[in-house]
Amino acid sequence: MSTFAVFGMTLDVAKTEARKKTAGTRKNPKAPGGVEPIPEAEWLELVAKRAQKIWGGVRSASSRRCSTRRSTPSSSLSWLARP
Repeated sequence: MSTFAVFGMTLDVAKTEARKKTAGTRKNPKAPGGVEPIPEAEWLELVAKRAQKIWGGVRSASSRRCSTRRSTPSSSLSWLARP
């Protein structure tokens, strides 16, 4: 018997992950300290794009592996045919 697990991703989880990974500032040599804050509307756009990338980029690595047929070779069952 084998175990098979499926890990899913929802859009809400992808948005949360995108919010964590999207910076709220960008480099600007003219601004004090060399960085400036990104306006909220623009930041939300960047978060939405990253969330779509995270959510759409999830692929099942095991789909190809699990589709292979696992059977016992007939030669190993030859002992059953013996009288």
